[in-house]
Amino acid sequence: MFNRYAFAVFIAVGAIAATITWFWFPWLFSPTYTIRVATGPVGNTGQRFVAALKRELAEEHPRVRLVMEESESLKQSAEEFQTGKFDLAAVRSDHPAAASGGTIVILRRIPLVIMVPANSSAKSMKDLVAKKIAVLEGTPDDDPLLKTVMQFYSLKADDIVKTAPAEIGESLRNKRVAAVLAMGPGGPGAVSDAVKAIVKATKKPPKFIDLEAKEIAAQSPVYEELEIPKGAFLSVPAIPDDDVTTVAVTVRLVAKNSMLNDVAGELTRLLLATRAKLAANNVPGAGQIEAPDTDKKGVLRVHPGAAAYLDGTQESLFDQAMSQLFNISIIGGILGSFALWVNGYWRKHRPDEVMAQKNLARLPAMMSEARTVPVDQLEAIEEELDTLSGWLLERFVHEKIEADRINGVAVIISHIRLIIERRRRLAQNMVPGG
Repeated sequence: MFNRYAFAVFIAVGAIAATITWFWFPWLFSPTYTIRVATGPVGNTGQRFVAALKRELAEEHPRVRLVMEESESLKQSAEEFQTGKFDLAAVRSDHPAAASGGTIVILRRIPLVIMVPANSSAKSMKDLVAKKIAVLEGTPDDDPLLKTVMQFYSLKADDIVKTAPAEIGESLRNKRVAAVLAMGPGGPGAVSDAVKAIVKATKKPPKFIDLEAKEIAAQSPVYEELEIPKGAFLSVPAIPDDDVTTVAVTVRLVAKNSMLNDVAGELTRLLLATRAKLAANNVPGAGQIEAPDTDKKGVLRVHPGAAAYLDGTQESLFDQAMSQLFNISIIGGILGSFALWVNGYWRKHRPDEVMAQKNLARLPAMMSEARTVPVDQLEAIEEELDTLSGWLLERFVHEKIEADRINGVAVIISHIRLIIERRRRLAQNMVPGG
């Protein structure tokens, strides 16, 4: 009987172990493990990086399949990530999607820069208040970073003039605008194109206005202060000609909170390794990918798996398995103790056990009666003992009573029979001529 309950506990513990294994290591039950990624617009450089990443992943983890889908914009990528369509997505730090998951890596930073002609008297943003400022066409009016900077410096919407990149230099030279606002990373891109247009029209490189980036980031923690190095947009001549302080938004690869830690950690490793390989081959933009800060002071959390890899605290698969086995053993012990308690409680209170207790409770009284009742009533006690013996035998055959328990009862029954036999012999000896 105990073996049956032990087997039931074993089955229950096995089911729990299988459930935990399925939850933590689902790829063990599937021939492939698919990760869906929304990339945002990637361009030629991005496509080379994506192709390299998929190749690295296929070589090291053949069962893991990376499915990437390019979106029209980072905003669309973030919105689709929030709907649960993707496991990973490239999102801007000022979109709510960045806070709904965990950062794997920082893909790039997009700074906002303010440029004025070389002969301009403007030295800070306060000199540009109430003046016309050109913004490159294609920059959305509701861009969060643009709106944040405008609000910080009290710029009005009427002061913003959308201008085509090719007309930027001409607008500055003719003083239709006093400055140019542009957003984009260093190297080839929107800012570099605007710089070239200004140099071509004015014959001189533009000056860059430092922003109160630290104060802006303090008010809006999803942004950060950024130092643009000398020559970031043009190397000959060096433009800018000195380091520039500005504010930037980060583009992050964000994973679902439900993504397994070891998967997130391995993706982080592969992304950084792929970046290093492409940067060594002079692929533009590959070197912009960087590890996020894991000090937990920022408002945007790093995925625990990525943080564990970056901090060097990532557990190996063996360590994780040992931890789970330890947890399973604890759970199994608790369940086993509980099962034994339930078994004992049920056996003690089930109807046939109550009847058994009632029958066995008669034994002390029967022993006393065997010593005291008249001899002619001993036969009734014997019949009751026969009934009890038959009942015990039936329970023993059907494994409803343990062998050590029935042995103890059998000793008592034999003792009562011995008392009855002794009294009968004594009664016969007392009969005259007996």
